[in-house]
Amino acid sequence: MLQSRSCGAADSRGWRDKLDNRAIGITLIVAAVFLLTMAQIIIKSRLTEHGAVPFSLAEGWPYLLGLLGDWRVWLGGFGLVASSVLWYAGISRIPLSLGFPFAALAYPLVFAGSVLFLHERFSWQSLAGNGLIVLGVVLAATRLP
Repeated sequence: MLQSRSCGAADSRGWRDKLDNRAIGITLIVAAVFLLTMAQIIIKSRLTEHGAVPFSLAEGWPYLLGLLGDWRVWLGGFGLVASSVLWYAGISRIPLSLGFPFAALAYPLVFAGSVLFLHERFSWQSLAGNGLIVLGVVLAATRLP
């Protein structure tokens, strides 16, 4: 009898560990998505400032040097790398089928950020589409473990 109690406690701990691992994984992935969103908005704002990326090599080098001299472009690049690290850390803890839908949250977050910070055009149609994305993520993420 004592032995079965011990096994039950171990089983209970294993279940809690899985839940904790799932919570940590989802938290890391959501953090990765927020960081990715911030990086995209920073990079887009800097590209808007520097102008369109030229296709000719003669214009490309000065343009590239201008970007490399902009610390905010570096900040955005660091955000992309850090987002990837958080993504890998999160997805290593949970099933891909659970974690990947959270990546879709980048779409509504970038939409909101581009309207708020970059003053891009708002449309109700885009808002509705992004709302459907959020609904899809909620449906995909609320299944039982």
